[in-house]
Amino acid sequence: MNVAAIVVNYRTAEAAVDAVQALLIELDRLGDSRVVLVDNESGDGSLERLREAARVHDWGSRVVLIPSGFNGGYGYGINVGAKEAMSWPTAPRYLYIINPDATPLPGAIDRLVRFMDENPAVGVTGSTVHNDDGSFVSAFRFPSLLSEFESNANLGVISRLLAKHRVALQPPGQTLAVDWVPGTSMLIRNPAFAQIGLFDEDFFLYFEEIDLCKRIRDAGYGVYFVEGAGVKHIGSLATGMGDETKRMPGYWFAARRRYFVKHHGRLYAAACDAALLGGHVLRKAADRVLSRESNSRPHFGRDLLRYALAHVAAPAPLSAAPKAKPEHGAAG
Repeated sequence: MNVAAIVVNYRTAEAAVDAVQALLIELDRLGDSRVVLVDNESGDGSLERLREAARVHDWGSRVVLIPSGFNGGYGYGINVGAKEAMSWPTAPRYLYIINPDATPLPGAIDRLVRFMDENPAVGVTGSTVHNDDGSFVSAFRFPSLLSEFESNANLGVISRLLAKHRVALQPPGQTLAVDWVPGTSMLIRNPAFAQIGLFDEDFFLYFEEIDLCKRIRDAGYGVYFVEGAGVKHIGSLATGMGDETKRMPGYWFAARRRYFVKHHGRLYAAACDAALLGGHVLRKAADRVLSRESNSRPHFGRDLLRYALAHVAAPAPLSAAPKAKPEHGAAG
């Protein structure tokens, strides 16, 4: 088996069908590849619509549809699909993770696979993600104390001074090693994935791909952005996170804290909270002085302070999802 592409659906059935259709065209270029489509307990009729799509489009054995029976978060859903693929008589060499609201551009997956084939020490490769609003992201640095301050201060002079600490990299324009790549589209070497223990399911949503890339790198594998391997992305279709008029959800604060505590300890996590809050206060002050409209999330500073104070001495947060998880099995 060459590639198993994993799509996790949560109440985005129509987009997931489009993603699978596009994936099948791209996987035909590779030969001996399949899609694992996981419905993460959508509870809105998605599973039935996906089963109907499988019949209408005659997916057959090219697509394995699995109802997870439990919404344990995005990383959990990916793991459901990965464990299914790893159980096949011939396990795939690579696992391709793509969001249900994303579709690969022609040749993108083939380009990722060829780069991995030529570089056996690389564990993860990622793509340029072209958002429907015209923006795009490619590759990132790991978040840090200084990046937390820079990201929320929103002042040109600070951003220029801390440019080398900014999380989002400028468009590389070439294939190169990076800290992490967007989980919207990433190719993972199966043995490396198995070695590090798959996705950490205690990240319910957000930061799970940053944690994965950190563990991949710590295990001695490279993480690379591959130029020319793009995907189109609608963005936040399932989560609604694209609506900046809404407050930041609690699971974002929990995932952020889990990342910092897990990899840097509680003291560093507390310092990052202070840096993020300090940047936020500076931004709000600058907004007033410059009479500019604030583009920060409603009550972000208050919510961050409350969460930080409530968890300052606590260990890394666990997923808020219930822990009773069903056995997984394929369903046509």
